Amino acid sequence: MASTLLTSLLGYAFWMIAAHCFDRDVNGTAAATTSAINATVLLASVGAAAALVEWLPRCRDAAEWRQRVTAAIVVSVVTAGIGSAVVVGVLGVASATLPQLETPTGAAMFVLACIFIAVGLVFDYLAVSEHRGTVLLARNIVACGVRIPLILIPVSFLSGADSILLAWTIAAGLSLLWVVMTFGAREGHSLVPSFTHLTSHLREMASSVMGQHLITVFAMLAGYLLPVVVYARLSATATAYFYITWMLGSVFFIISPAVSAALFVEGAADQRSIRPLARRCLVIVTALLAGPVVVYLLGGHLILALFGRDYVDHGLSLLLLLTVSAVPDAITNVAVAVLRVTGRMRMALLLNGGMLIACVGSAWFVLPHTGIVGAGLCWLVSQSLGAVWVVFAWRRIVGAPHGIDLSESPDLLPVVTQSADH
Repeated sequence: MASTLLTSLLGYAFWMIAAHCFDRDVNGTAAATTSAINATVLLASVGAAAALVEWLPRCRDAAEWRQRVTAAIVVSVVTAGIGSAVVVGVLGVASATLPQLETPTGAAMFVLACIFIAVGLVFDYLAVSEHRGTVLLARNIVACGVRIPLILIPVSFLSGADSILLAWTIAAGLSLLWVVMTFGAREGHSLVPSFTHLTSHLREMASSVMGQHLITVFAMLAGYLLPVVVYARLSATATAYFYITWMLGSVFFIISPAVSAALFVEGAADQRSIRPLARRCLVIVTALLAGPVVVYLLGGHLILALFGRDYVDHGLSLLLLLTVSAVPDAITNVAVAVLRVTGRMRMALLLNGGMLIACVGSAWFVLPHTGIVGAGLCWLVSQSLGAVWVVFAWRRIVGAPHGIDLSESPDLLPVVTQSADH
């Protein structure tokens, strides 16, 4: 919770400074590229990191612990490297959807940033598995905090957008260095790599990360794809307005996933209590959302004005739509947690996947006619349709549990690194 709060605040500060230091085209271009970084890492590497929650408690000794951590790092580096290279080739060189990736400098920083952030996720899940939340907190503070002074250092041979990307890349790399230097060794658990039995550990990973991982990917991917869609269908300037507004509105999309993750863990421990747990989660989410919703409805224009008056003119309607969408988003998140804990992965996958396709697909066609407010409408409508289905199917959703094999459910903490700064 502390990591989410502090990194969100640091993210707001970073983009607020960028909004005042660079023009809107620069900020929009950088926002689209950094969103593509997070989407690439999410698709390519988060499963390997989340698998550590399942693997590490099973380790028989310190040697096996190091081997499993090494396997997760290797997979994250390889998949992030391949995934980022594909994105550079498709969205940069081939289609020029993200022109920042057409240059060798931009492409190289993009690939490095993806790899650094992917390995950072491994360290975050490792910290959770080891009950060392301060490691996660410190790494994310370094990753998000060091960006701020770096963006203020002028680099003569870089464009404004590349300066923002350079700050992201260097800060992500320094956060890894921080963990390596401070992690130490407890009971022989160190970060010294061990490649023994690497092949067998890689095979085990391939069989254990798919089901829960895809549910998490579908839940989070829209937030990373929409800035890219806005950039492709509208303009860099429109992306700047959209990204800042979405970042502010995404505070609502942190609360209900966090409570739903707790529901997943508690429900897995005692499936017979799933009905009262689900009701309790809805009450908790409602209580936690009430304050931010009121603040945004009454003072959203004042928050946007911190980034510039033009952000109020272009982003206020979008921010209000995102605020209203907090309600159906909370309903669907709780429902997905119940479906996961009762082993109905296909239903959870269809719910998240359907909302993702409806949102991103419709946004592609709507944006040229509505501007960035269309993305908010598509998000609200897709979440509302999902929530309507949940309401009508609620008795079925919280019905008799079918049982779940936790050995096949590695992603117990799907929102461990989610923040309003993406």
